Amino acid sequence: MLPSLWPGDLLLIRSAQFAEVSRGDLVFFFRDNRFFVHRAVGVSGDRLLTQGDGLATPDLPVGRGELLGRVVSISRDGVMRQPSPLGVAGRLIAFGVRGSTTFCSILLRLQPICRRFLRPPALAAMPHSEEA
Repeated sequence: MLPSLWPGDLLLIRSAQFAEVSRGDLVFFFRDNRFFVHRAVGVSGDRLLTQGDGLATPDLPVGRGELLGRVVSISRDGVMRQPSPLGVAGRLIAFGVRGSTTFCSILLRLQPICRRFLRPPALAAMPHSEEA
């Protein structure tokens, strides 16, 4: 899911039904004994259409029984952030990742620098209740 998600990111995932998923959300699903987090790109009847940001083609449609939830926040470098759509820089990087494994390898080696430039805005501090 480069450049939206990087190795070391921690995801907060909430259970979700099909009706709660919007185009552009990062969804969590289980298929072929593997877990996936990909972007929702559409809905077709009772199937959810998904695609990894760095993949050239969409996945096979996700059925209702495969959907486990959606990503509600990403923790990167100790800061919580909301998932966001790809900006211009993100789309350019995703295009590069799709076309070249060499580009992807270089990107991962430069991860500390790239992560700083592609950082989505931090979540506002959430007030917590002091009630017991």
